[in-house]
Amino acid sequence: MDVLKSPVAMQRWAVASLLGNITLIITGGLVRVTGSGLGCSTWPQCEPGSYVPHPEAGAHAIVEFGNRMLTFVLIVLAVGTFLAAWYARDAAGQPRRDLRRLAFVAAIGVPIQAVIGGFSVLSNLNPWVVSLHLLASVAMVVVCVALIHRACAVGPAAAPRRVAWLAQAVFGLGMVAVVLGTVVTGSGPNSGDGGAERSGLSPELTARVHSISVWLTLLALAGLLILAHRIPAVWRAGVVVAVISVAQGAIGYIQYFLGNPPALVAFHMAGTALFTAAVAHLWLLTPIAGRTSTA
Repeated sequence: MDVLKSPVAMQRWAVASLLGNITLIITGGLVRVTGSGLGCSTWPQCEPGSYVPHPEAGAHAIVEFGNRMLTFVLIVLAVGTFLAAWYARDAAGQPRRDLRRLAFVAAIGVPIQAVIGGFSVLSNLNPWVVSLHLLASVAMVVVCVALIHRACAVGPAAAPRRVAWLAQAVFGLGMVAVVLGTVVTGSGPNSGDGGAERSGLSPELTARVHSISVWLTLLALAGLLILAHRIPAVWRAGVVVAVISVAQGAIGYIQYFLGNPPALVAFHMAGTALFTAAVAHLWLLTPIAGRTSTA
């Protein structure tokens, strides 16, 4: 049972859960850009009367079914993480209830995310349901990062209050940018299937609004990096967010001017997962409460 009971095991299970949820976002992006969103025509079965693709099914069914199978990997990771959290103890030998709560949220999020995915298929890839499907995974990434912070005892950085407020602003604006990014996708050409409906919103307008949220995020991040240049932990976390954000912005502008080629959209989805993890780390590292300085 050492695979569950040691502090190192708890940390490894938490990291594995994070990587699993990031992988789900990436594979979900591949389903979308390959037009495989309705490769399985129904849910929870793949086809009426069968939970697996028919032998004559094409590549789209295999891609969609493969993404569905990842849910079972996430279930294993969620159960292992919860059991490791259940066995975890603090220095005084008391149960780590904080880890149990976070691990429970991470575990219950797996079936919730799967059900939303099922509704996206049953709704013929309604763009708003598909957006919710992605945002559920984004929320799971944030929860897993929080779990890693707790499992690895990553304490809050000693930073001035204004730096903490900027960190919160970067996280908040970053999440707004992610939400608006799903709106852009829902109005664009990569629907996940040629017959799927679109939101009816202007792709140009939604892309411009999304870009404004990104620039506001970068502005807040620039202020944080200037003020936190003598706070190594916060500065390093901010630099990671900056590198990912700039790369994401570059990909976003290129895909916009090139008409959203599928390959770039897939990279942008992967970047969304990494950006979420990075900005969540910065946010958790620099909370408002408990600052050692109020400068």
